[in-house]
Amino acid sequence: MEDDGLIRAVDVHGTIRAVIVSTTHLVQVAREKHNLSYTATAALGRALTAAALVSPVVARRGQISMKFQGNGPLGKVVVDASSKGTVKGYVENPQVELPLNSLGNLDVGTGVGTNGYLHVTVENGFGSQHTSTVELVSGEIGEDVNRFLVNCHDAGSILIVGVHISREGVEAAGGLLVQLLPDHTEETICKLENNLASFGTFTFLMRRGMELKDILERGLQGFQLEELSERTPLSFDCRCSHERFVQALKVLDKEDLQEMIDKGEQAEGRCQFCNAVYLVPEDVMRAIAQAM
Repeated sequence: MEDDGLIRAVDVHGTIRAVIVSTTHLVQVAREKHNLSYTATAALGRALTAAALVSPVVARRGQISMKFQGNGPLGKVVVDASSKGTVKGYVENPQVELPLNSLGNLDVGTGVGTNGYLHVTVENGFGSQHTSTVELVSGEIGEDVNRFLVNCHDAGSILIVGVHISREGVEAAGGLLVQLLPDHTEETICKLENNLASFGTFTFLMRRGMELKDILERGLQGFQLEELSERTPLSFDCRCSHERFVQALKVLDKEDLQEMIDKGEQAEGRCQFCNAVYLVPEDVMRAIAQAM
């Protein structure tokens, strides 16, 4: 199976643009880092994939953050994606497992819940940011993100995300985003609907060994596509570090820090996004307190 990556393309007649991604390996990394259940893997995997798809369209050179806050037992699902091809995320209750739904699939919709909101924060890379909020439609991730695109960016779009998991781990994960451009026609819409009606399941095509370009051509038959750039590698990557955690201690009240020192405690922090644990010994804490 090919490495994780992203391909952007546009129809030469200006009717549609598309982004397609493979995220199998990075979803597996997320599963291992957070010790995710099957249901939590599917939920976080879809969210990571969706963020990777939407980032180059909405954030461009910046980054995008998505928080799915429903009433389901998984709690919050939070993901970030950057223009550099890095994604990260976490599930508030990563060990929650649910029975399969009526279709025999992992029940992400119940896990996330529908009584809640999707909050999307976009940083444009030039120092400014804005947040948009939409109500959750189904909790299935893909539909909810598509609602954000339609409501907040006034763009007709189709977003498909999928994760296939077995006992051995994540076997396939990826997705496709297609957006209508101003020069689209009714024929464009009909062609898209006919193609996607016979498209099948994204992860099934990946498991058959089809590469991203093949899947893109299958989903967008009849369009003259032109790739906009070289394939962009994708990875699960977090910028947290021991140095960043030490810097964070410097914003504490000196009294609180001194109280920890007097108790003989060392500072311990855990990154929500990658689950890394950082420890700061007493001598370093004393140096920070003395410099305050």
